[in-house]
Amino acid sequence: MLDKFSWSELCAILQENVDALIADLNRANEKISHLEYICKNKSDTMRELQQTQEDTFNKVAEQIKAQESCWHKQKKELELQYSELLLEVQKRAQKFQEIAEKNMEKLNQIEKSHEQLAIENSHFKNMLSKTQRDQSSLLAACALMAGALYPLYSRSCALSTQRDFLQEQVNTFELFKLEIRTLAQALSTVEEKKQEEVKMKKKSFKGLIRIFRKGVIAILAANRLKILGQSCASLFTWMESFKEGIGILVCTGEPKDKHKFPKHQREQFRCLQALSWLTSADLLAAIISSMAELQEVISKTDPNSRICGHLLIGTAKNSFAKLMDKISLAMESIPLHNGRSISYVEKDSLVQRLARGLHKINTLALKYGLRGHVPIMKSTASLQKQIFGFTQRLHAAEVERRSLRMEVTEFKRNVNEMKKELDKAQGLQMQLNEFKHSVTPKFVSITSV
Repeated sequence: MLDKFSWSELCAILQENVDALIADLNRANEKISHLEYICKNKSDTMRELQQTQEDTFNKVAEQIKAQESCWHKQKKELELQYSELLLEVQKRAQKFQEIAEKNMEKLNQIEKSHEQLAIENSHFKNMLSKTQRDQSSLLAACALMAGALYPLYSRSCALSTQRDFLQEQVNTFELFKLEIRTLAQALSTVEEKKQEEVKMKKKSFKGLIRIFRKGVIAILAANRLKILGQSCASLFTWMESFKEGIGILVCTGEPKDKHKFPKHQREQFRCLQALSWLTSADLLAAIISSMAELQEVISKTDPNSRICGHLLIGTAKNSFAKLMDKISLAMESIPLHNGRSISYVEKDSLVQRLARGLHKINTLALKYGLRGHVPIMKSTASLQKQIFGFTQRLHAAEVERRSLRMEVTEFKRNVNEMKKELDKAQGLQMQLNEFKHSVTPKFVSITSV
């Protein structure tokens, strides 16, 4: 590559490089001299600073010695002060220790009370959840009972209306029977009345015995009604103001611990019985246990599901059946059929003897003509007999009326013929009179001539 350049070109290039290096060397020497000058100035400054620092250190050492003596005095004073403060702090620490121990005891008590409150809180939460379940169960039971009670009450109202109507019909029938008896007695013949009077004279009716037996039976019925009222477990009777005579009897269940109270404490016994029934834990447990299955279905029921609706209705029916079974067990001692007649097994009881005697006296009364107690069938038969006799008489009268009518018709025909003959006679009489009047002037003229 050097073969390409000439010596003159190479010398020129070397000369340029040497000049550049010399220039760089001069600049470096200038920088070195300048740096030496700066270093000299700095070394002078450092010596001055060292001298100043030594002077300062000496002054500081003197000040430190003076300060040390002062600090020593202050240390003694502070030690005395700190010893006093330490005693005071120890006293306060002891006092605070006692306070801390008391606070620790209070804290332990608070922790115990907190644990107790936590237990009570969990207990109250359980009670709240149980109360909510009980409330929902009671609500479902009340809904089912209300749905069952109101239709029964509506039917009772309808039956009461029908009873009033039937009572009116019975009253009308009784009046009709009384009128039939009166009519049969009024239509009885005179001979029958005489025969009855003869029978009454032959054997008098023992009315006083019959009245006595009636009075005894009435007293027995009153005593039974009194005993029934004392043993009845009714609480009150609700009656609507606008529907007269229609009411609902509200009863209480029979308490298990039944005591015998004297007469002056019967109201207190009724109050205790009502309170026991209204706050009965057994009744509440029966309702909740009956509604448990229904509550589970209600909590899982989807309102938009049709299958859940059928399941809910079926479960409600089963729960209502369970509830009615348990309520019937709780109220099984209440006499629901008080209207039934009481039959006695004893053959020689006072009631049966009185009944046989009363039946015998009633038979004798019918036999000897006590008309106030004649059976309606006998009165009806007598009335039919009288009506049949009247019908026969009416038929005979009708036949006689027809014959008389025929006679009257014939008589009228004869009268009409007689009227015609009379008219003819009157016409002839008039003609005769006219003839006489016409003949008289002619006779007068002839006589005058």
